Amino acid sequence: MALGLKTPSGYQHYEDPKKFTRDYLPPEVIKALIPLFVGRAISGEAPVSEEEILELGDPFYPRPRPLEEPVIVPDGSTGSRRLPIVAAAQGGTGHLIIDHTPIDYLVAPDELLHVRDPYGILIVGESMVPAYRPGDIAWVNPHKLPERDTDVVLYHVPPHGLAEAIIKTLVSWSPREWKLRQYQPARDFMEPVADWPVCHRIVGKKNAR
Repeated sequence: MALGLKTPSGYQHYEDPKKFTRDYLPPEVIKALIPLFVGRAISGEAPVSEEEILELGDPFYPRPRPLEEPVIVPDGSTGSRRLPIVAAAQGGTGHLIIDHTPIDYLVAPDELLHVRDPYGILIVGESMVPAYRPGDIAWVNPHKLPERDTDVVLYHVPPHGLAEAIIKTLVSWSPREWKLRQYQPARDFMEPVADWPVCHRIVGKKNAR
């Protein structure tokens, strides 16, 4: 079947309101259905692209709010660019749950004016006091390589939507382990790189006060 289901009953599950109570079908089912409705599966044309799905208003692929590009003023200095600020919540001892849906947009520091996909994290928790206090904004460059004695955000998977994360100081690392440091309570500890393979560099902060 075009939907990749072994039997018709696999799709009937989605039409039974007692079994499927979500407002929308799963995104993989939506992607498979769209070409059928527009006739492309019969004509043999290419599948609908992600860009076309965006144009159709798929709720799983909302248009991101456009960011302001850097403005070059007559004297040659660099103007402002606003970056998305995402919120964090406590997700266990030393861990955070970061919602990558922007809650605000703030003017970027100079170091991030020309960086691709930078963002800020609204800090919660006190494990990194005095480096970061609740309410501070940590500025993140997702493409800068890790270095010893710098602050990082580690993720299980590339962040999208809700993502579990750790914000700590990177003491050192090997192909197998990150050695991390926190300040409240003060301790160094190890985390497997296999569990936290995505490392984003924190390059600065905006103090809450």
